[in-house]
Amino acid sequence: MRTGRFDHADHTAPAGGPALVNICGVLLHAAPKSADAVAERLSLTAGCEVHARTGDGRIVVVIEDTPEATALDRMRQFTEWDGVAASSLVFHQFEDAEALEGEIDQ
Repeated sequence: MRTGRFDHADHTAPAGGPALVNICGVLLHAAPKSADAVAERLSLTAGCEVHARTGDGRIVVVIEDTPEATALDRMRQFTEWDGVAASSLVFHQFEDAEALEGEIDQ
């Protein structure tokens, strides 16, 4: 799972290594009455993409680092949003940015 908005130019390589993409899969728990608003806000947040939702307020979101914020910063922000009870990291991976080029069809 990746977001469809990856921009290779946003990622720099560590000294001597390839540019890496930080990909996080997160389960967000929102109050059911707030879930629509939370999902909409997530979809408008850079580096975030909603992949699934349930009727009881669970939202699956993929987050990638952006120039504005790291994925970890985004996760911390989510719990401060109205209607969000918790966010849990359920998947994490670093990928070589060049290997991912062209992988997303839009």
